[in-house]
Amino acid sequence: MSWKTIVTASLVVAVAAAPAVAQTTTSQDTWNKDGNTVTHSGTTTAPNGASTTNQSTVTKQGNTLTRQGSTTGPNGGTASSGSTVTKDGNTVTRQGSTTGPGGKTATTQDSWAKDGNTVTHSGTSTGPNGKTTTSQGTVTKDGNTVNRSNTTTGPNGQTATTQGTVTKDGNTVTHEGSATGPKGQTVNNQSTYTKDGSTVTRNGTTTAPSGKTATSNDTWTHSGNTVNHEGTTTGSDGGTASRQDTWARDGGTVTHSGNSTFAGSGMRGGARGGFRR
Repeated sequence: MSWKTIVTASLVVAVAAAPAVAQTTTSQDTWNKDGNTVTHSGTTTAPNGASTTNQSTVTKQGNTLTRQGSTTGPNGGTASSGSTVTKDGNTVTRQGSTTGPGGKTATTQDSWAKDGNTVTHSGTSTGPNGKTTTSQGTVTKDGNTVNRSNTTTGPNGQTATTQGTVTKDGNTVTHEGSATGPKGQTVNNQSTYTKDGSTVTRNGTTTAPSGKTATSNDTWTHSGNTVNHEGTTTGSDGGTASRQDTWARDGGTVTHSGNSTFAGSGMRGGARGGFRR
């Protein structure tokens, strides 16, 4: 179970209005493991041919993981990031920073502590302007059920909350969750994962405060050293987005190729609320 610091809380059911004509984005990635170090390089190409590249290195030494990475956009601007994760007994701490192409830096600090079946998290994110967002959360396991809750407080004191429940029953895992923004608007989501042999399927529904609903369906199939994925998301107005991926492992190297296609009238709707720095 992993946590990510929330710098900006937002509620979105369907993002982006897709054009009427189908457009495809492609991605290529490679991961190489050499001893205690994993390196990654990747390229994403947009429908207009513009490319973004990223590189990263993760190294494990004792109870500490360090990561360094960079992303270069189509215009040549580069953003860099780095983080250090350390485990000490039942506590894990993380410190990270991201520097944009203009040289401005944002920092994050997090701590996770395990006590019995409960993990608590506290985190702080500080933007280039010095404004701070804090996060407090709890995850508790009770039998085959895991409950999660989190509160994020922005620089202006406004709060956003998330909560969720995950339950395992045989080869099926169900999830129910909600996110409530500073203005009290709530997005609800439900999903079910089912494993049948070498295939995992997922069906999900997200409902905006307006009542509009987006659905998603995914299938992952494992065959030898290869995993294939196909997924489709349908917006409340019928617009669709589809994605295909393949991951292949050859010794210490994992390669990924994928593409995503947007078609139809687009996916719109939902409510957005956030903390502004």
